Amino acid sequence: MRLPAQSKRSRTWIQVGASVTALAGTLYFVDRAEIGHHLRHMQSGWLALTLAILLAQYVVAAARWWFFARQLSAPLGFSRALAEYFLAGFLNQVLPFGILGDVTRGIRHARAVRAERGPGAGNARVVLAIVLERAAGQFALWLVVAAILPGWWRATSYLSGHAFAMGILAGLLVVACAVLAVLAWQRWCASPDIKRLLSEAWRTMFAPKNLVIHLPLSLLLVATHTLAFVTIAHGLGLHLPFALALRVVPLVLVTTSLPVFMAGWGVREATVAGLYHLAGLCGAEGVTIALVFGGLSLLASVPGILALRHKAEVLERPRDGESSAA
Repeated sequence: MRLPAQSKRSRTWIQVGASVTALAGTLYFVDRAEIGHHLRHMQSGWLALTLAILLAQYVVAAARWWFFARQLSAPLGFSRALAEYFLAGFLNQVLPFGILGDVTRGIRHARAVRAERGPGAGNARVVLAIVLERAAGQFALWLVVAAILPGWWRATSYLSGHAFAMGILAGLLVVACAVLAVLAWQRWCASPDIKRLLSEAWRTMFAPKNLVIHLPLSLLLVATHTLAFVTIAHGLGLHLPFALALRVVPLVLVTTSLPVFMAGWGVREATVAGLYHLAGLCGAEGVTIALVFGGLSLLASVPGILALRHKAEVLERPRDGESSAA
């Protein structure tokens, strides 16, 4: 079902407004002169290294998608997967909602499958491959978040006498979300076809032989995001140990996944500023790193434009004797 054009425009302006408001509010509360000072003294070598890291992330993420597509018998060549992932990354950066790039790569992949196997073939598996690829990233990210949250709890428990109550409230919120998810699962899974598809999705996601492949890829993406913050800090003449960045960046990735903001702008800078403040560091330094990270992320996605020159009918054909059935 397509959204009316007016609704699309409204949501776009809401996202842009939310990002501008959050960014302006963050810049209001930090030392803008210090941000300008660090930006004027950027070292190009470190920034080039960061750009290389961000480009390498596309290779890792495309490999994860390529893997899930093969497992679901909707394969595509790795070079095509890489090109489509670059295109999706670029569109997610410049278009609203934050998912239109993923929708586009799904459509282009589905067209390739139809060209290979006929109308309607494998559409559900194409969509499922993208959903699982994204879910695998979130799964790994939340594993890291779960590992770092106790450290933040210990470090910030002195800030409020109600910290324990806040923790209980957060726990109840998680339980409530879990209950709602179970109820939604029961309602949406009435169809036997959907049940079979979800059952296959669960096996594909959590089968040990698959988990040992996609989980390290996803953890590597979290690590490279963290490393990118560290190299940007070095390029700005700032000190940011990897261990400290690992406490900050995963939480930033969680907030930037919210669809309310345009490509994470605004909420990324606000989150970094807040976490830097909680860690007893200078918020302006964190905001500067976040601003440069956002700019370099956009730059790293630009090669995706080249993917528009290619048609989406390039599939990896099964080898002789290799079945393409599920």
